[in-house]
Amino acid sequence: MMVLGVLLVTTCALAGTALVQSMDDRASVLVVARDVPLGQVVVEEDLVSAQISADPAVETVAADQTDAVVGQTATTPLAVGELVTMSKLESAPLPEAGHQLVAIALRPSQLPAQGLRAGDVVQVVSTPGEGGEVPTELPASVRATVLRVGEPDMDGISVVDVQTPATDGAVLAARVATGRIALVVEAPGGGE
Repeated sequence: MMVLGVLLVTTCALAGTALVQSMDDRASVLVVARDVPLGQVVVEEDLVSAQISADPAVETVAADQTDAVVGQTATTPLAVGELVTMSKLESAPLPEAGHQLVAIALRPSQLPAQGLRAGDVVQVVSTPGEGGEVPTELPASVRATVLRVGEPDMDGISVVDVQTPATDGAVLAARVATGRIALVVEAPGGGE
């Protein structure tokens, strides 16, 4: 009985030591304090520090690196509680230089059932009016990259922000204004 008691005390002591050591391995890292939409510049109020114990393979930003994160542009939407990683940030604002941002209001029937995500490459294709003739030639289209997909409004209409070369921005905006467009999502790599 005495030997069993000594083994139990020793095991508990070792477990307690391991627990204390694992708590000492915690690091102070940056976490998203409030939602940051894609394309928005990160400000100090968007960040908070947290103590975590993470595998070294997990990408994190140390809490003392706030200055390196503030002023960066979110390249994907950042959600509250998410670990801040430099791979989701860039120094250049969106749209990129030489590009323009065009907002496209789309009905549910104009969106793919699988939805759209930031980074998707699409062709915005001009379509004939309701009851119009099917074109005999390839319809005009403009290639663009999805930057942000807004939540649907009460009528189910979603606003999608796309980035397109500056030479195509005005043309795309004019086509969007007609409402006679469709989106064609390209395969990763441009479908090539």
